[in-house]
Amino acid sequence: TGLSIKKSDFHIPVNNKNHHTEEISTERLIVRRGQPFTVTVNFSAPIHNYLQQMKRTFLIAQTGRHPTAPDEIHTEFPISSLGDQKQWSAALEKQDLCFWTLTVNTPANAPIGHYTLFLCASQSSYFLGKFILLFNPWCQADEVFLPNEAQRQEYILNQDGVIYWGTENAVVAQPWDFSQFEEDIVDICSTLLCLGEHHQGEKDLTQRKSPVHVCRAVAATLNCNKLRRILTECEDEQYHNGTHPSKWLGSSPILRQWIASKYQPVRYGQCWVFAAVMCSVLRCLGIPTRVVTGFTWAHNTKSSLNVDEYYDEDGTLLTQDESPRVWTFHVWNECWMARADLLPEYSGWQALDATCQEKSKGKISEMGLSPSFCGPAPVHAIKEGDTEVDYDVCYFFAAVNAKCQVWIQKAGDTPKPAFGGTKYTGNNISTKSVGSEYCKDITHNYKYPEGSLKEKEVLDKAYRNLQKLETTTSSTTQFSSIPIALEEPVNLFIQLQSRCSLQLGQDIPLSIEMFNYSGGEKATHLVVGIQSLHYNGVPITQLWKEEFHFNLQSNE
Repeated sequence: TGLSIKKSDFHIPVNNKNHHTEEISTERLIVRRGQPFTVTVNFSAPIHNYLQQMKRTFLIAQTGRHPTAPDEIHTEFPISSLGDQKQWSAALEKQDLCFWTLTVNTPANAPIGHYTLFLCASQSSYFLGKFILLFNPWCQADEVFLPNEAQRQEYILNQDGVIYWGTENAVVAQPWDFSQFEEDIVDICSTLLCLGEHHQGEKDLTQRKSPVHVCRAVAATLNCNKLRRILTECEDEQYHNGTHPSKWLGSSPILRQWIASKYQPVRYGQCWVFAAVMCSVLRCLGIPTRVVTGFTWAHNTKSSLNVDEYYDEDGTLLTQDESPRVWTFHVWNECWMARADLLPEYSGWQALDATCQEKSKGKISEMGLSPSFCGPAPVHAIKEGDTEVDYDVCYFFAAVNAKCQVWIQKAGDTPKPAFGGTKYTGNNISTKSVGSEYCKDITHNYKYPEGSLKEKEVLDKAYRNLQKLETTTSSTTQFSSIPIALEEPVNLFIQLQSRCSLQLGQDIPLSIEMFNYSGGEKATHLVVGIQSLHYNGVPITQLWKEEFHFNLQSNE
C-alpha cells in the first residue's frame, strides 16, 4: 500500500488565538492573511518507508465563490525548509517517524474567503481540512494594516459600540451590539459578499484581495440590491408590518433574519442601521471600520453645492419630493485602508455610505446605477476638495459643504430669498472615541474651519472641478458660489433662543429678541411657529403658531 494520512491537526485554539480570531470560533480554523499558521500531519506509517514519494510533496490551497465551485482559485506551493512570507509557502518545522509539523504562509494580498487545504505526494492528494482567510490589520504588508494597537482593539475586536444621532446641539448616544464575532456571522458575511459581487457584475474572484472591492460589494448588498438586499427602508413611515428602525439594538438579529428568510429584505432600516450592520460585516472580515454621524447633512444633492428650502409666509416648511434636502443627521462608515489605486496621500480613512443616493451619471457613478451606495472615498480628498477622486468624493464633499438657501414662497408669487437664510451643513461630525464611550468630534478631518482662507481655497477648487464635470456629463445641476442679493436691506436683527434638550412633557421656553437698527419706525408682523420633522427633513405637521403685530421705533 502507498502513503496515507491518518489525521491532520490545525491547532485551532493556538492558531486562532495568534490570529485574533478565537472569539469567532474554537472549532474552525480562521486565520488572517500575511501571518503563518501551523498544521501537523499524522501519517499512517513511518515516513522513511516512502522517501521516494515524499520527494515530490507540495500543498494545494483552493477557494471559490460557492461550495459548488470550490476550486476557482487553485494555488500549489512546495514544502521546504524555509518558507517565503511574501507568497503561498510551507516550511517543515518539525518531523519524527510519523509526523510532520508545517508552517503555512499566506501572502498579505491573498483573496479572502473559504479555503480547502490538500497535501499532494506523487500522484495522490490528501484532504487536510478547511480554513477561512481574513484581512489582517496586524500585518504591515496588508492594505488594511493599522499601526495603532488601541485602534485595532476598537475598530476590529470591539463588539460593543455607540451610534450618535439627534441634533448637533443635543447629541443622543445609542448603544449598539455589533456582534461581529458570533460564529455564524462570518458565514453570513461570506454569503453577503458573494451576492454583492453578483450584483456588481464582478466575476474575478482574485479581486477579493482588495479591501476597496470588498467594501463596495458589501455596500451593494446592504441596501441597493433590490432583489436580495439585507435591509429595506419604509417609504411611508408606516412600520406596522416590520420593526421600527429605532427598535434595533444590534446587527446579528438583522443578519440572521435575512439568512433565515432566504435573502428577503429585513423591514426596516434607516441610515444608522445600515451603517451599524456594515460596520459589523467589515469588522468581521478584518477591515478596520467605525460608524460616523454628521449633523445638518445635505442629502441627494447629486453633487451640487446648493440646497434650497422653501417656506410659506407663516414659516411652514413646504415638501419638495425627491429634491435635495437637509437632514438633521446622517450616519455612514469609515474604513481604514491603503488605496493602492490612488496616490499615497489618499490612504487612511475612507468614507463609505450604504444609504442609497440618487447620483448623477458619468464619473460620479461609473456603472450608472441610480440609486446607489457611495464610496469608499478618501476622507483626505473630501477635505481638500479633490472631487474627481474615486469613489464619490464629490457626493461627500457636497453633503458636508453645501450651503442651504432659505426661500419664502408667497401664494401666486415667485420665491424670494429669506434674510439671513443661509444654513451651513456638515456640522459636528462625530464618532465613538477609542477605548471609551466619549463622543469625538472629527469635523476637522472633513473640512477646514468655516470662513477660513483655506476653506475658501478648497471651495473654489471644488467649484472648478464640479463645473468641469458639468460640461462632460448630461447632468443639469447648476453650480453657483455667488450669494443672492436681497432686493432691499431689512435692517432688523432677530434672535431666538430655546433650550436644545428637553424631557418629554416639559414646556418649551422660547425667548425672541428683535432690534430695529434702521433710521425709522417699522411696522412688524412676527409669526412664531413649531413644526415637527422627520430626521431626514420631511415635514410632518405644524404643532403651534402665534402671530404678533407691533411697531418698532428706530434703535428699539
